[in-house]
Amino acid sequence: MFVQRYSRLAGTTVLRSLTRLQVRPMSVAYSSTSSSQCHLSLAAEASKQVAMKEASQPASHLVASLPDQEGLNVKFGDGSASQMPYVWLRDNCQCSKCYNPVALGRSFLLEDLDVNVHATKVQESEDGVEIEWSDGHSSQFTAEWLYDRAFTTSARAQQRNRYALSREPWGVEHKPAEFDYQTLMEDEKVLLDWLLTMETKGSALVKNTPNRDVAGPDLINNIAFVKQSHYGPHSPVINRENTNNVAFTNVKLGMHNDLAQYEQMAGIIFIQCVMQHQGKGGESVISDGLLAAECLRRDHPEAFQVLTTTDAYFWDKGHANFPWEMESFFKISKRPIITLNNDNEVVCVAMNNGVRHSYLDLPSHKVKKFYAALKLFNDILYDNAIRFKMEAGDMMTLDNIRCLHGREGYEDFSPRHIESSYLDWDEARCRRRRLQEKLELFV
Repeated sequence: MFVQRYSRLAGTTVLRSLTRLQVRPMSVAYSSTSSSQCHLSLAAEASKQVAMKEASQPASHLVASLPDQEGLNVKFGDGSASQMPYVWLRDNCQCSKCYNPVALGRSFLLEDLDVNVHATKVQESEDGVEIEWSDGHSSQFTAEWLYDRAFTTSARAQQRNRYALSREPWGVEHKPAEFDYQTLMEDEKVLLDWLLTMETKGSALVKNTPNRDVAGPDLINNIAFVKQSHYGPHSPVINRENTNNVAFTNVKLGMHNDLAQYEQMAGIIFIQCVMQHQGKGGESVISDGLLAAECLRRDHPEAFQVLTTTDAYFWDKGHANFPWEMESFFKISKRPIITLNNDNEVVCVAMNNGVRHSYLDLPSHKVKKFYAALKLFNDILYDNAIRFKMEAGDMMTLDNIRCLHGREGYEDFSPRHIESSYLDWDEARCRRRRLQEKLELFV
């Protein structure tokens, strides 16, 4: 709820009120100098009172609004200010004809929007502002609604964090945070901590995982939904006969992202150790692709340019090994090794030597430069990797579009058994936001 705002007119009212209260009948000895000092004191006190009143208002309190040719200039209680373009305000009218408050969706059609729409009348109210439009419509906006969506640096940063948290690169000194499996299943605060850790650091270790092959999917279902692949809801990573992927053998695996052959790669991978190889081999290696990409950008800009602008094919063709797998499959994706967004930030790394296709959609004279850049990136990944050997009951969770993982080879008769399953980032961030709201920890 918003209290009465103070505009310039209100400030004048305060000044007059203070003048009536503080001015006393002057004595004969009252000088012009003392009169001047008195009026200066009254004006200063009036300004102080107005400032105190504004400071006591919520940050989102609307102090003043001034229309101009292109939009509404709004000042808020925390001193921030923003122009609200008319076309944006009209598009986001909150009345029941333009917006469905139950479905939380816009009913107003883009085909009915006049991009040159402008205000014919603006009236400030106790809660915000009312606008009459040149198209004959009228809208009301609360100060809080405007404040949350203002075109200010802080409001835009807040929305970026609601979308996705800032990521923190790590290298050889990194030690993944540890969580208890059952606590993650039962304690929402701990689950939120895991979700925040995964968004910022991209890696965590879950301890005391139950000895069952669907422990990963069970945990994922406690968060949202399992992302299915053609390997089903979970994949036994064992040395299979008649295998349908080199991962399901005992050979050394270079660092990679899972499901690079999918147009939408899995967001988070859950790698559960059911039984570890006893003896030499089977060690895990993980590395932060975000750090490696930034090292490449800084130290080898030409190679970085190659890997961000050259598409590679990834493919996977095969048959089912288990009843829950797709009977036959043939996947192909095409993407750069490093994907950037419009802000030139790294948003995805896709490396997987096992499913990287032999086809290259390149002129032959560019092939060697591509391989040189790819090899350099791989070297940086290993230079900044951490190595460890999971024990039965450990589950490694990784941001699969950021962090890469691999393993050392082991003897082919080993009973080593790893289970992998996946969760999409859309679902993980969805749960994170809902938990932040529920626990009143939303930024």
